[in-house]
Amino acid sequence: MLTIERGTLLKIARDTASQRMAARPSLLSVYLTGSVAAGEPLLGEATDIDLVCIDAQPPPAAREVVRLTDQVVLDIQFRHQSEYANAKSLRIHPWRGPEMAEPFFLLDPKHFFELAQANVRGQFHRPDFVAARARTFAGWARTDLGLGLLPGETSDQAVSVEAFGRGLLNAANAVMTLTGLPAAGRRLLLKLEAAAEKLKRPDLYQGAVELLAEGALERSHAETLLNDWSAAYLAGQSAADELIHPARRTIYERGFRAQIEADRAVEMLWLMLMTWQALLRRLPGDSPHADRYAACLQAMGLATPAAFAARVVQARAYVTQADEAVEAWAAQNGA
Repeated sequence: MLTIERGTLLKIARDTASQRMAARPSLLSVYLTGSVAAGEPLLGEATDIDLVCIDAQPPPAAREVVRLTDQVVLDIQFRHQSEYANAKSLRIHPWRGPEMAEPFFLLDPKHFFELAQANVRGQFHRPDFVAARARTFAGWARTDLGLGLLPGETSDQAVSVEAFGRGLLNAANAVMTLTGLPAAGRRLLLKLEAAAEKLKRPDLYQGAVELLAEGALERSHAETLLNDWSAAYLAGQSAADELIHPARRTIYERGFRAQIEADRAVEMLWLMLMTWQALLRRLPGDSPHADRYAACLQAMGLATPAAFAARVVQARAYVTQADEAVEAWAAQNGA
């Protein structure tokens, strides 16, 4: 497997920024965020290069995904300058605040982003701002899983598989926000484990793992799931949905294989579940891939309505646990 140096990825990012700014004079700034900006080790020797372009004019698209190789994909988000007008308020935005607080500058000739970032970075780590971001994630998780505003109160509305997955994502990020930056995608459970260790709350990681599978996922079983998922991806992939964009398949696959080889296969199930759901929406109802998806649900212990309903109850308990962790942290830190 070809090893990619961080310097190579940074050069690609800089070259792309220069090319985009030369082609579109209305661009004010381009910055790098995500795992490459943070200098994190690659998962499966593959990565997205996450760029944000700030435009003085309405951007031509919200997002663009570009395949460079089997190991590298450009993920470019476009933002209008008006989104940064009240930069101080972005301190408590659970996604945008962290993105602006720890980016890697690429091009900012008019210092537009530098000025906006200065307002975000100021007191970004103040406990009440940290708690506000974590509480927003926790609130989203409660909504996803039909939890009311009062402790123990639940909604009768059915929770979908997608909402179940989002609830886990948001609950995990409520925890991660207390110690650092939020995450998604392939690294979600890996980063949650690190955050739980910092908080001396390993149960916050183990509880998330238990939502994804009833027990250990054997390597042979994981490899079968991966092969089935790959076939479904090829059949249902779509450039119109960034989650299942054709360019992402090999990036996902390499990450999943790395998790299997590290005996952490259960950690691939969250992203596999979310992408497989998106893929099935693009496939006919009688697609043979639906049977293989059912096998994935079986591996997760979600194959029947009763089993899924029981797991939703378990997920609600986990969200409450994460919510309590946020409030305990806030109390300890005067927030």
